[in-house]
Amino acid sequence: MKAEYNIIQLFATKRILVIGDLIWDVYLKGTSSRLSPEAPVPVVDIHDRIEQAGGAANTAVNVRALGAEVMFLSVVGADDEGKRSRMVLSSAGIDTSALIESANRKTIVKTRVLIGVHTQTRFDSGTTATVDDNLENEMIHLLRQAYASCDAVILSDYNKGVITPGILTALKDLYRERPVSIAADSKRLLFFKDLHPAFVKPNYEEALSLVGFATQGDGRITQIKCMGNELFKGTGAEITVVTLDKEGAVLFEKNNFTQHVLTPEVHSPRVAGAGDTFMAAFVLASICGGAPATAANLACASASIAIKKEGTATCAATELKAFFMVDEKVIRTTDALESLCDFYRLEGKRIVFTNGCFDILHSGHVSYLNRAKRLGDILIVGVNTDESIRRLKGEKRPINPLQDRIDVLAGLSAVDHVIPFGSESDDTPIELIGLARPNVFVKGGDYSRDKLPEAETVEQHGGEIVFLSLVPDHSTSNIIRQIHTSTSLVTS
Repeated sequence: MKAEYNIIQLFATKRILVIGDLIWDVYLKGTSSRLSPEAPVPVVDIHDRIEQAGGAANTAVNVRALGAEVMFLSVVGADDEGKRSRMVLSSAGIDTSALIESANRKTIVKTRVLIGVHTQTRFDSGTTATVDDNLENEMIHLLRQAYASCDAVILSDYNKGVITPGILTALKDLYRERPVSIAADSKRLLFFKDLHPAFVKPNYEEALSLVGFATQGDGRITQIKCMGNELFKGTGAEITVVTLDKEGAVLFEKNNFTQHVLTPEVHSPRVAGAGDTFMAAFVLASICGGAPATAANLACASASIAIKKEGTATCAATELKAFFMVDEKVIRTTDALESLCDFYRLEGKRIVFTNGCFDILHSGHVSYLNRAKRLGDILIVGVNTDESIRRLKGEKRPINPLQDRIDVLAGLSAVDHVIPFGSESDDTPIELIGLARPNVFVKGGDYSRDKLPEAETVEQHGGEIVFLSLVPDHSTSNIIRQIHTSTSLVTS
């Protein structure tokens, strides 16, 4: 199993304090077939309204989705949007006891109007002025309480008035007493330099603005690689990752370029909130023992998963685990199977499932599996355990033990994943089918629907049952009989 997978397992052991500006994201989705008679603009017929926690709140949601405990420190208005945001964050499992409601402020709202997947306009509202002294003092009090139990602090700064010099001074004092990893994500990274953050994440434009360089259309990676000294002078950070959208990320340790991390290709990405996803994954991976390059790989993978979704999206721990299981042929747990199949569905893949003993693999099996794979994109094979086969076929079976059968199946190019199954209470693959929810369930032509106890489960989840004809005179039982006959003739 890859190192990344093992690190993800540790995310749930961490508690993160997220500090920053909450933004309430509203998406008005509709269609348009005409222009307004009042102005040359499209008339959008709204058919859907989606509301989500964005800004620093999206960072908190991503940290929680990845499995860690989260406390969120911020300020919202005493308005409907502020109340809804608290409800949404609480329902996501985030500790909102440090989310302050102020009657003197309006919750920041960004409303986007979309036709299809294309944003037509965005309008913003809410208070962006610096919090007053009373609110700042209340935040510092809550900061001191929350800091005592956190493993890391993420400063998610959108320069909307929440993170003040007083907050930074209090944080520096707390750090001197008890050092923890502090990460800063901001368009004004110079503001955080005296903190000497463990990690900062400017994008390309933010990095250029920080060091005073001009934008370069081509050769962005080469340009960024040469900026290590300037970036370190501007941030004072132990690790700087400059994100470059589809070109990946460039990683520096202090002032030294160390790696260019590639991002998985995503068609038609929806990038709102991708930086928050990246930040959440990188920080968690780092404090769970991941080397900077490993943390960057995890962060890029997380962002690539999030941007396949609509709106201000997140990446869940199960999705991230599945991303790193794709190349693992053998699946050992039902949780892993469910995560992997959920990931494939997100990718738009068509899942095919079949099962059997596959005791002595022969050309009939190979032909069957090749034809099954052609019915979809991913072929998952359930294989009965040794105990299951003995219950089904008698004490003299199987001929080959489970691990040998798994190894042979995993060696076939048509097979993407193999998972063992079978218990005293149930030797059918019903549980696996319920978790995998395959598009197609394949069995040999010697079966019929009324002989399949799993048929109802397949169809309940919208799957199709396909029977494939078998190669004549090719079966494990025939091979065993031929071996016995040959042995009898030799010994007689």
